[in-house]
Amino acid sequence: MAVGETLFEIPELPLDLRLAAILTLLSSSALRGATPNKTAALQMHLEAAAAAPEVMAEPLREALAGVLAGWLQVQCHPASVAFDHCPASSPGPCLH
Repeated sequence: MAVGETLFEIPELPLDLRLAAILTLLSSSALRGATPNKTAALQMHLEAAAAAPEVMAEPLREALAGVLAGWLQVQCHPASVAFDHCPASSPGPCLH
């Protein structure tokens, strides 16, 4: 790897694909828990989307910046692993 390069380098993506990746990572984190790799990938996608040169509605850009600010505060334990929690990951009503 080159100096300054990480395992989480994400190639240039069109904004629609980047937003799809963000939704997928958010959903996976909500259903199965955040892990260091998902968190790092989500942070990088959010940073890139918030700074994207494409024209987007200001509320969307503000929402991306706000979500990014929250996820930049998340620090997962290095040993965190995803889990399958049946009620949270299967269709139907969930009890909390």
